[in-house]
Amino acid sequence: MNILEDLQRLKDSGISRTKAAEALGMPRFKLEEILEVVGIDWPKQVGGTVEIDGVVKTLHAHAEALGVPPTTLRQRLKAGSDLTGPSKIVPVTSEEAHAFAELRKDGVPAWEAARQMGRPYNTLKNAAKKFVPDYEQITSQAPRIRRSADEIDLAS
Repeated sequence: MNILEDLQRLKDSGISRTKAAEALGMPRFKLEEILEVVGIDWPKQVGGTVEIDGVVKTLHAHAEALGVPPTTLRQRLKAGSDLTGPSKIVPVTSEEAHAFAELRKDGVPAWEAARQMGRPYNTLKNAAKKFVPDYEQITSQAPRIRRSADEIDLAS
């Protein structure tokens, strides 16, 4: 094998130029000079590479292969959780958003409506803004009912 084949193989493997230079036993600047001379386009990688199940690729390449967003993969790696499993976060459906909006329209306080729906308030509010066209009008007319200290203690 010659150096051009080695360079192409390393580039195709998805590792960074720094790791490739280490594998070839040369400093990175030397590798970059060689790449420039032979005309190999090897884009810089932001965030470096990650090894998953013996495969070294960029975080973005692994995420694409696994079908998850890079941020999700980064969080799962940090937490040591299952990398290929389905997301534990279930998006709020349009029906749930409309049900939340109806509760708010009926005068149910936001915190109580969220409790009844079994979802965090901010998650429901954001979904309602997305799925319910008149949600802003509903909330502007809804009474502001704050929780008492006892209710806050019970929720904790």
